[in-house]
Formats: sequence, structure tokens, C-alpha cells
Amino acid sequence: MSRQITRRHFLKTAGAAASATLVGESLIGSTAAQAASSYVRRDIGLLATNDPIITSYRAAVKAMKALPATDPRSWTYQAAIHGTTTTPVQTAWKTCEHGTYYFWSWHRMYLYWFERIIRKLSNDSCWALPYWNWSAASERQLPAAFRDTASEIYTSNRNSAMNSGAGSLPASYVDYSSSFAAVSFASASSSLEGTPHGAVHVGVGGWMGSVPTAGQDPIFYLHHCNIDRLWNLWLAQGGGRSDPTGDSTWTGKKFTFFDENGSSVQMTGCEVLRAAQQLNYVYEGEPTQVNQYCLKIKLPPFVIVRKELIHFPIPPIVLESKPVSFPMELKPLRQQLTAFADSKTDTILLAFDAVETDRQPGVVWEVYVGLPANTAADTKSPHYVGNIALFGAGVRSDAHHEFKPARFDFPINRAIAPALKGGQETVPVTLVPSGILVDGKPSRPKVESKVRIGRVSLVVETQKRQ
Repeated sequence: MSRQITRRHFLKTAGAAASATLVGESLIGSTAAQAASSYVRRDIGLLATNDPIITSYRAAVKAMKALPATDPRSWTYQAAIHGTTTTPVQTAWKTCEHGTYYFWSWHRMYLYWFERIIRKLSNDSCWALPYWNWSAASERQLPAAFRDTASEIYTSNRNSAMNSGAGSLPASYVDYSSSFAAVSFASASSSLEGTPHGAVHVGVGGWMGSVPTAGQDPIFYLHHCNIDRLWNLWLAQGGGRSDPTGDSTWTGKKFTFFDENGSSVQMTGCEVLRAAQQLNYVYEGEPTQVNQYCLKIKLPPFVIVRKELIHFPIPPIVLESKPVSFPMELKPLRQQLTAFADSKTDTILLAFDAVETDRQPGVVWEVYVGLPANTAADTKSPHYVGNIALFGAGVRSDAHHEFKPARFDFPINRAIAPALKGGQETVPVTLVPSGILVDGKPSRPKVESKVRIGRVSLVVETQKRQ
């Protein structure tokens, strides 16, 4: 497949952009020649280990590691932009966005400038960042090129089974169906940040398992490339899905990065809405991109209305190496819950608040609602509602500045419906620790740090035009 798209395609999309009334948008650092074509971000699972894309990445990583740590293009400096424990803190260090609605946009900007640095230092003017398509069942092992111990893109700071090829990500770690079911930008971004984003970080382990070190692993950038790709795919579903283009805080906030010459640059949300037009890249095999604009005339935004139905007065839940279960009472709210469960506009959420741990636990907990006693946990069952994957928020050792507990929301309309129709007064909520697959079989890794859930409640969420 060609690594560039045609001039005709670009002129067509560029013409559409020019016809709109925009605020603060531009083709960042693009020359007329660059603007006439786009780079194609390819699926690494379709590349041979000696493909020029991988060879160029290796060469650039080697060159970046040879630069002094004070050079903004160096491997050390670029990784520190995402997170680091090194002091004193330099310009743009530790500025990654987690637990906020800048998660998608900040990481898109970060990858864009990183990609330009790789292109320059590899001397490969056509290079584009490949993505790790862990969504595909055939690509849930760490890509082979990253398991070559003689390669610049290998590190021993990962789960050893992932590095050997014996380990693979379970399907539940890469399931983004809940995220894609969400119509609001904030809900979709928040859900996806937990799973698959956080779950894949935990599954790879080592440096990837912690915010301050994740950027040191070369696989980080391919993982986030797929997260960025999912942003496009989420929008492509339609149904009212949209970026918060009417929110001046989101569209106007400036973030600092460095270009391929080591010069400081700033970027806003308005400048990354349309990857092909503004940033000159597309994804291999993706549908036509949804073009959105920061307009001078703004429509009233959709808002999410959340109402807490009940707070369960239970002691804090401590997650360790054994499954934990507690009863969720339905009787006081049966009539309301039945109406909400059947609704097409309301979503019942099981909300876990004040979730925290001292350091990365190295485990993902599967969450089940209504799982019968003595029944094996199975993520394919209707009782499975999602998982808890801690990365960033909730992990005290990962805190950039002020520590923030994590929150997890699980849609349970489908899981709770049978219990409501059957007249059950309570249903069990069960949390089961899980690890990666090793030789195709589930593993039970050691829990490195206990996790505490401080509050559990039922919430109903409704989206409406403000």
C-alpha cells in the first residue's frame, strides 16, 4: 500500500476546510508540498520485522538515545514530557493529560510532534508512526519487532511473558464496546481511558505500567497511536457523537511540545480536529474521517445529566488476590430502575468512587453484576460489565502534582434487567483479579499493591441538548 494518499483527495478535503468559518486552525508547520499529501499510519501487524518503517524507527530511537538529555528531541526528554520522576522539572515535562477531557487531544498532539522528530532523526521523509492493533485477535502479543533483544526498540522493563511472546492480552483488556456505546465525548474518552488504554498499559507491564515511566518504552507510542485511531472510529459511528468544539476551554487550551529542530511549539484542540487536513496523516484502512470545526457561531452543546439514585452504605472494598463480592440492593428503587433499564436514552451506571492504591498493582479486576454463586467468571457472559485498570488517576506513586482518586462507571442496563424482571431484591457485584494470558491460558499475577474502593453508588446518566 502506498504510504501517501493522492493529491486529488487532499485538495477535496482542503477545499471543504477552506469553505468553513474557523477559529484558530492551521496546518501546523506544513509547507505547500507537504500539504498536498498525507502520511499513512500503518498496522504494525501487517509489517515484516525488517520493514523500512520499523528499521527507521529503530534508527531514530538510537539517535534520540545518543542525544544529551537536555536536548528536547532526546529519548529521555520526550519520555519525560509524558511523565518522569527526574528533577528539576524541565519545560513541558510531566504534562500528560489523564483523568480529564484533554486525554485524546493531548496525546494526539504528543504523537504528532514525536512523529516529526522520528522522521527527521531517521532521515526517512515518508515515515509515519505505525499503530499496534491489539483489537485484532491475531495481534494481542507484543509485536515481534519489539521482542528482539538486539533491537533498539526492545526493553527488558516489561512483563517477561509479553517479551518472550508467551504472553498475550485477553480480549477483555482491549474491549472498547462500552466506550463506543457512549455518545458524549467526555463519557467515551473517560471509559476508553480505563479500558482498553489503561488495561493494555497494565498488561504490558514494567515501564508501561506507570505514568512516570511509560514513555520510555518504544511500544508506548504505537499503543497510543491505536488509541488515537479509535478517536476517529468513535466519531465515525455518528448518532450525535462530536468533539466539544463549542467548549472554548477545550478548544483553546494551549499545550507545549517541541518540533524536529528542538524548538518549542504550542498547540490547541482546534488544531487537531481533522487529522488528514491539519496534521497530514490518515490510518490504514480507516473510514472517511469525520471533519469537525471550531466555529464562530456555536450551537448549544449536549450535556450529560447525572443523578445519583442510591449510595450503598457498605465498608470500603479492598481488592487483593482473591475475588471480592458484595450485595447490591434493588428493592428500594425497583420501579425506577426497571424504567431506566428499558430506556433507550438513560443509562444506569454502577459507579466506583475514591478508588486508590499506593503504586501500580499490576492486575486488572473484572467486574460482574448478578453472577450466580459457584459460577465461573467469564467475560463473555451477560454478567460482565467491564474492568478496573488503574493507570495514572488513583495511583499515588503516579501523581504528577496533586493526587486524584480514580472513578469507574460501568453501564449495567443489560446485566441488571433479568434481576429486576425476576423480582430479586439484591444482586451480587463480584470483582475478580485477572492477568494476561500465558500460552493462551489465564494467569493470576501477584497483586503488587492493594486497591481500595471508598464509595459505591448507582447513577442514571442522560444526555440532552443544553
